[in-house]
Order: sequence, then structure tokens, then C-alpha cells
Amino acid sequence: MNVREPVMSEHARKVLAWRESFLKMEENRFFEIMRMYLGEIKTPYNKQKLIMNLEGFFRKKENLINIKSFLSEDDIKLICAIVFIPDATENKLTSFFKNTFSYSFLYETLLNLEERLIIFREKKEVDFSDSLVIELNPFLEEAFYDLISVEQLLKDVVYQKSLNAEDCFLPELIPCFVSFVLENPNLAKQDGSLKKHTLEIAENYFGSSTKMLELLYKSFLNLSILKEKSRGVEFDWNKLNSFVNQSFFEQLVYIIVASCGHFTRESLFNHGQSFVDTFLLLKDKSFTEDLFYKTCFLVSVQKHSFQRTSTSRFGKILSEGRSRLQNDSTSDRLSNSVISSIDSIFDACVMFGVFCFDGKTKSGDSVYCINTFYKDSFVENDSVKGMVNISSGMELSLMPGFQVKNSIKLVKFLSLEKYDRVSIFSISKKSIMRGFDFGLSNMEIINFLEDVSLYKIPELLSVQIDEWWSSYSSASFYRGFVLKVDSKTAVLAENNSIFASHIHSIIAPGIYLLDVENDEQAMNLIKESGFDFVGKIKSVTKEDSSLDFSSLNLDGNVINFKTSFEKPSENIEVRDSAKIEKDLIDVLKSMELDDEQRESLELRIEHKVIVNPEQLNSGILRIEKIQAGAMDFAGKIYIIEQALKNEENIEIKFDKNGKSILGKPINIRKTIDDSFIQIKLIPEDKIREFSLGKASFVKRIRKTIYQS
Repeated sequence: MNVREPVMSEHARKVLAWRESFLKMEENRFFEIMRMYLGEIKTPYNKQKLIMNLEGFFRKKENLINIKSFLSEDDIKLICAIVFIPDATENKLTSFFKNTFSYSFLYETLLNLEERLIIFREKKEVDFSDSLVIELNPFLEEAFYDLISVEQLLKDVVYQKSLNAEDCFLPELIPCFVSFVLENPNLAKQDGSLKKHTLEIAENYFGSSTKMLELLYKSFLNLSILKEKSRGVEFDWNKLNSFVNQSFFEQLVYIIVASCGHFTRESLFNHGQSFVDTFLLLKDKSFTEDLFYKTCFLVSVQKHSFQRTSTSRFGKILSEGRSRLQNDSTSDRLSNSVISSIDSIFDACVMFGVFCFDGKTKSGDSVYCINTFYKDSFVENDSVKGMVNISSGMELSLMPGFQVKNSIKLVKFLSLEKYDRVSIFSISKKSIMRGFDFGLSNMEIINFLEDVSLYKIPELLSVQIDEWWSSYSSASFYRGFVLKVDSKTAVLAENNSIFASHIHSIIAPGIYLLDVENDEQAMNLIKESGFDFVGKIKSVTKEDSSLDFSSLNLDGNVINFKTSFEKPSENIEVRDSAKIEKDLIDVLKSMELDDEQRESLELRIEHKVIVNPEQLNSGILRIEKIQAGAMDFAGKIYIIEQALKNEENIEIKFDKNGKSILGKPINIRKTIDDSFIQIKLIPEDKIREFSLGKASFVKRIRKTIYQS
């Protein structure tokens, strides 16, 4: 009988990983940690026993109270990010908090949380390489239960409201843009930007919306809807038709994403879906660029779905919809791609008027909201009747709500006069001839105008289109799929119901122009018609095939930020951290210590490493100089030399309130009057040289205790 092995809980897995992290630690660092939390280590010792004793440290309620009370607001933000970002690494956290914390502050805070044993690092394969993944100490999960929520990371914005503009990307812009490009195919420079002359012309048609055209042009290129040719650009109509057959909101999403770069089909979909999910979460909120960034970041890195824990309004929103599950490695790769594009997506939304300026925070950050045009579900009119008004002067007005997929048919034989909520087009010989070139006949154009107009089209217009058709039909220039057969087979072909339905026109006896779009359709038609005697398709050139666009889940996916933590039977209280620290300092003052010992223990209290009086033991101290001030030149040299020896980072300041410089020392160059240090700056990854004599502060930053 097969016995199924019990599935290990996430908590149990983390406990094992936490224990393993200590066993893999360097000997010196291991015993340094144990002495710090357990006191002097007596021999003989057993590592496993010491780790179990350390677990006991985190089971004492008084220790948990003090550890929790010592948490700063920034500590809590970092802990929440570690919990909610799958496989959180230092790089992911740096990216997430790029607008919140400096790299040096983030790095030092992580090291401090590590030294306090609040977090640990576990080696995992992330994005196809081994990385140190940061985890919360599993023995603190219940104690921190009430502190951990997504609201800590995505807090509501407090700001002074201002009036916002309503100018935005309307559905009518797409057919108007298509019409404009048809009339002006040579509209861009080699670098992809629109020519000055193009923009001047466009101003007459699009007014203030001209600013959107360059981004829209870039999007169509990246979506392969537009293709660059020797004399300008041409539309891939198969691709365009596939694009406009989506809902307008899907069209808008793909345009926004594609304006940021050229992506694979899979990556384009994932960028689009992440944006949709983020859009829905922020739909009824005001937000800064940073809040948008953080929300989209968390959305894009989610790989698993859990039950929700939060009962807040935002928590409920996060738990609505359905879940999207992906292969982990693929998900990591794609999420990184989305994250790198978030800023560009935000800028595109502002440019297209999807996001409107709504005010400023006290710190001067701009606040945005989603344009009211998009706040409610955008309902498109399935009906075409009455969506067009035709004047006696051969001008045509497109009514709001006319579906893009239908209006695109019109622009094949119309010329743009003015883009607006009600856009104006004209009918001319040139535009109608273009429609004929697209394969439309006079009757097809007339019938379509009759279908979309509320009233019968002017008789003069109908007569004029017929006359132009007569002129156009006097000569024909074909490109497409042509079947040539002999006179005997022609009879069979024209009487074959399947084949006959796909004859566009009979060019000559036995020569047929077919209405198929690609090689596959052509060969399937021949097969279905039973013409087994027809060989391979002979062609001069081969057209690229167009891929359909993947449908987005416009209801949004489940973004579930439930932790796997067990709800505690009682909440661990929070006390006055200043009072706890003062009590520890008072105990320290009563102890007989030399100045160096006292300073070292006081520093540990300041860093929140010592949380109870039992840790105030001078016997556990291993005094080590890690920082030096402006006047201690020899001390600064010593710290640099130790950092070079141990391959550690250093922090340097050149005035009391100056910005810190963080990096890895490369070399120290000594002169008669001074010493100069070469540093590889973090995160800039640039090497610069600084005067050590001018430094007001030098500090050695020890490696993570989990780094070999």
C-alpha cells in the first residue's frame, strides 16, 4: 500500500530553513550571534542544541514584546515587503523602495534587521541563478501578525485637491490617426520621432491632442500594426483588424504598454494584464507615481493565490476576481520585465490623459486619479445605425460610441477633417479611390454608408461614387492569391460550391482572384474543394503572418496578499520603546565596565540588538573598531584596511549633514599629506577616488551574516 507523505506547511519549511541558515554560517559569526543572545558559550557545545536554545529566546513573551516595540515604521515597511514580495532579494527590495529609501539606508536597515534576527537569508534559485532570498524569522510570525498588511506598503495619499483636466485618449482617436497616416505615410524621422512638418499639419486636425500622436505612432510600430517601408509606413490590415476587434479598453491597454517598447507576444500580454490589475486596484483611489509603482510591482510579482485576511476596503479589492497561475521561472522573468517598464507605463498614462493631475501632497509630490471617462465600465454601442451623419456637402460626422472596428472600415474611403468627440471626415474622389484600392466596390461603400447613417444618403453622393467606380474599373491592378486552370477544370471550379464562394473576381477565363488572406487558407481551400491536382503556391514575395492579440482579463486577477501565518491566540502588546531603552541604559550604568565595553554595549542597545538585561554581559564582547571620526586619521586608515581585507563595504561622509557615500573600497593610495581611497560606488557601479583626510566619518559595513 502506498502511503502519501504528509505535506510540510510553509511555516515548518521556514523553520527548517531558519535552522539550516545557522548551520551554514561561518564559525566566528555563528558563535558571535549565540553569545549575543544566549550569553557565554560553555564547552563542549552542540550547534543543534544552541539553535534550539535560540528558538527558546523567541518564545519568551517579554523578549517578543521588546522586539516588537523596537520596530520602527521603516522596519515594518521592509518586513511587509519581505512578506508580500515572493522570493524577496536585496535587488527586488531596492527596486520596490527606489523612491522611498536610499540604497545605503536600505542596505544598513536590512543588516540591522538581520543582526536583530528578525530576518534571515536563504539560498534559492531565483531568475535562473542562486540568490540570497530574505525571509521573516518564522518564530516572529505570530508576534508580528497584526502589523503585517499590504496597507503598510500602499498607504492612501493625503493631499490638497486641485481641478483636473478631462482631455484624454478617446476611441475616436484611433480611426482618425489611421486616416491621418493613410494621407501622410512619410510622417516620421529615422529615429521614430514625428517630423516637425508632420506635427504642424497634425495640429490642424488634432489640436491639443497632437501630443499623443508620437506615442501612438510608436505603439503601432511596436505592435507591428504599422510597418516601415522605403517611402514611409504601411498598415498591416490583418494585424489592425485583429487589434480593433478587441474592446476599446483592451486596445488602450495594449497601446499604453507598446508605447514603452517592443515585446514578445507573451511579454506584451503580461505587461497588459499587470496594468489592468493595477488599474482596477487604483480605480477609486488617488495616487502618486510611487504608489502606482509599488502597486504595479506587487501585482506583477504575485505567483500564488491565498484566502484574504484583510477586511479593509483595499484588502477586499485585492481579493476580487480570479487567479492567474504561471510557471515560477517564467513568472519571475516576465515580472522583472514588467517592473522595468512601470515608470514608462505611468508616463504614457499621463500623456494619454488616462491619469489626471489631482493635486499635490505636503511634500510636493504630484497626485493623480484615473480620468472619469474610464472610471465606469466603458460600454460600446454594438449598433451601427445612426452612428454617422452625412451632410449634403459630402461631410461625414462620427458619433461618440461608434465602435472602432466599424469606424476603421469607414476611414478606408474617407479623409480626416477634424478629430474631436464628434470627428469630421470628408468624402472625395481621392478618398473613394483609396477605398476601391482596398477592394471595396461602389455598392459596398454605398451600402455601408446606408447601414451606418440614420437617413438615406444624398442621391448626388451615390451617383458620384458610381461614376468614380466606372472610371476605376476601366483598368485593374491585382495582388493576391490567383488560381489559373485550363478550360476543362474551369467548369468544375465554377460549379464547386466551396471554391466558388471564395472567388473574388474572374480576371479572365480560368483565372480567379481568391478572397483568402494567407498560404494556409489558400491550401485549405484547395484541399476542401477536392483539387488534389494543384501543387505548391508559387509566389514572388512572401508576406509576414499576423498574430492575433491575446484577450486580457478585464475583470482583474486575484491579487491575494494573505500570509500563511497562523492567527495568534493573543496579540503581543507594544510598549514605549524609549522606556524600554532607558531601562536597559540604567542597568548598563550600574555595571562595572571600562569605557570601551560600555560604549560597545550602549551601541548594541541603540541598534536594538539587546532587548533584555540578560544580554548585558561584558564577557560576550569581542571589541571591534568599525567607525572613526574626522580627527581619527589612523582609525580611518585602519577601517579602510580592514574593509579591504574582508571585502566589505564602507560608508563615508564629508560633512556632518552631508550625503553618505556607499561602496566597496578598491585601493588606498597614501601620500605625504593625505591618503586617497578608490571606491566602487553602490548602486552606481562607478569607481571614484576620495580624500580620506577630508572625510568627517568613515564606517565599515559588515557583510550579511548569511554570506559565505
